[in-house]
Amino acid sequence: MKQITITKMQKFLIFASIGLWNLSVSAQESEVLEEALPGFSITGSVDTYFRTNFNGLNKYVYGPDGETPIAAPQAPATAFANDPGFALGMANVILGYEGKKMGFVADLVFGPRGEEAVFLSMGSSNIVNQLYVFYNVSEKVRLTLGDFNTFLGYEVISPVDNFNYSTSYMFSYGPFSHTGLKADIALNDKWSAMLAIMNPTDYTEFDPFGVYTFGAQLGYSNSSGSAYLNLI
Repeated sequence: MKQITITKMQKFLIFASIGLWNLSVSAQESEVLEEALPGFSITGSVDTYFRTNFNGLNKYVYGPDGETPIAAPQAPATAFANDPGFALGMANVILGYEGKKMGFVADLVFGPRGEEAVFLSMGSSNIVNQLYVFYNVSEKVRLTLGDFNTFLGYEVISPVDNFNYSTSYMFSYGPFSHTGLKADIALNDKWSAMLAIMNPTDYTEFDPFGVYTFGAQLGYSNSSGSAYLNLI
């Protein structure tokens, strides 16, 4: 019995070593990519979740046609993570490039959470979460053109950057993304500002109405934290 236990431990260590070796190879490949294509980056995340109600409905109830839900799991709905049981979140891949003056970000999402995040997108491009280019006019001014996640609030679509996995109710009922042109301005070491002209909220591919929204932000940051005043 003792010999079997040692054998299992040895197998575990072998698999662990293989895992660490794979991680080191990945890190080396990342370094090679950085050396071959300086400024380029590839990042991303995947997530799943489990949800249950201790004293409520834990399944969808469908009507006579078997397709139309007439009752949903009993819990206050948020922007994401509303399905019962074991459920899928999303996977995203972020391709980026940052040069001395110019760069871009292409953030592609797949899965239910990603689809809910880009709910006003049309056709095959509904996998695009963010897609923008930027130009550094100077050390203090950056122009950004394209589709970018909202500057309102402290939460974003990607769950890895949020304290609440399902996001707060304020985020649930606010804008997710904007498409337009914005200017980020560093006023000094502590104060910053942003001005933007954009499509109507969450119409990220084009403007179907011929009207535009304006956004602004005033920020203050120090070693203790930061605060922002936003307007749209």
